[in-house]
Amino acid sequence: MRFISCSRIGNTALSELSGFEVGQAYLQLYRRLHRLVDEAMSATGISLSRSKVLTALAEHGPMNQSTLAGRLGFAPRSVTDTVDSLQRDGFAGRTPDPADRRAWIVGITPAGSIAQQNAQATKHKIFEQIFGALDGPARATLVALLSTVERSLEAPETSESVSGECYGTNIRTDS
Repeated sequence: MRFISCSRIGNTALSELSGFEVGQAYLQLYRRLHRLVDEAMSATGISLSRSKVLTALAEHGPMNQSTLAGRLGFAPRSVTDTVDSLQRDGFAGRTPDPADRRAWIVGITPAGSIAQQNAQATKHKIFEQIFGALDGPARATLVALLSTVERSLEAPETSESVSGECYGTNIRTDS
């Protein structure tokens, strides 16, 4: 058995990496990138999750909270909490849903539009800093590889539920 540090996969011949090792490295990098982007955006006053809600409202207009939750892939309670905070900050507003008196229609306010544009600018800047380390051909290759993986997730043989996490800093493999 060998252990490969997620941050030191470069020390292993790329052709020898298993799907498990690549997946673990991807998850570790994803968590780190997510944290970096969220921290940068939060420093401007709008977290990544709040930005996602504002962007959905800016792009698709006012909508029912459950529709918003479904569009974002968020749990309805998470959307309620996020919309509550956006409303407190004056970035979103709620009106009764005429089709369902128990539901609310959420819309972005003018202040929310400004906050959303600022958040998008921050996200753009941080992504340029992060992925600017790659030249054009490397970025194209990365996008092509990610697209291939994404398409494979839609294939029938991978449709069963898969779970697992890389909780440590090392990858365990059999050799």
